[in-house]
Amino acid sequence: MNTNFYIGISGNSSVDWKGKVEEWLSYVAKEWSRFETNNELDRLNQLTVGEILKLSPDLYHCLKMADDYCILTEKLFSPYLKMHLEQHGYHQSFPFKEGERASIKIPEQVGNPFLFLGGGYVKKMGKQDVDLGGFAKGYVVEKIAEWLQHEISPEYGIVDGGGDMKMWSSGEKVWTIGIAHPNNDEQEINYIRIKNGAIATSNRIFRSWSQDGKKKHHLLNGQTGEVIDSQISQTTVVTNSLCLAEVATKLCFLLSEEDLQQWFKKHNLPCACFIVKEDNDCGYWLKEGGGN
Repeated sequence: MNTNFYIGISGNSSVDWKGKVEEWLSYVAKEWSRFETNNELDRLNQLTVGEILKLSPDLYHCLKMADDYCILTEKLFSPYLKMHLEQHGYHQSFPFKEGERASIKIPEQVGNPFLFLGGGYVKKMGKQDVDLGGFAKGYVVEKIAEWLQHEISPEYGIVDGGGDMKMWSSGEKVWTIGIAHPNNDEQEINYIRIKNGAIATSNRIFRSWSQDGKKKHHLLNGQTGEVIDSQISQTTVVTNSLCLAEVATKLCFLLSEEDLQQWFKKHNLPCACFIVKEDNDCGYWLKEGGGN
């Protein structure tokens, strides 16, 4: 996953939770990466239209959640952009500075690429390929946090996967989380005080590269497959679900402030967004609730 994890929980436990977490992270990094061949995600992407595959329960659940958000956002967020990312030069794991031009014929997006049959079975309906990207990281962080909270440390805890965080507190414990400057992750420009909730951040500067002299980054418009052109440098979202936060950070780059607020109100999703523009180091808050 090319990500550093930090976990802090209350008390001591006789359960080897560190070993279990490391084992699952290693499994996900190997089986869900689009940069690996002959893993579970690759087998999914190698399906021809009409073929059926049984996925592991977690990958099935993660992909189904991502597909649900794809529908909810009218494809502004999409887990089906693997070929588009490769066409833009993102064909290897970071870090890299220059992206090679990929000659890929991308099929038109028609309907839903997968039919979810239940029991872990999916049927390929279209020619789009899957890249779960940051959504998978959010899913993994949230699953680890849920397991630790219910099985190991109900009092309080935090799971931080490369800045995507899930935290909980049953009492007085309050987490103070700094928001890094979009151009300097060692400088904080704001902070969040929170007991329970999730925080995700998307930055279009750190994960960027050049392709044929043109600047590219990893945030794409799911409807068009094109790199998002935005004056926003970084978005941080606070809400109850980390998977929702992952999706919402992308919407911040794509929707106007008014449309973003209307989207959250329409779907009754509490959320607070801290948005930093290129010419505004301090950023500004856009709130519809989120966390506590």
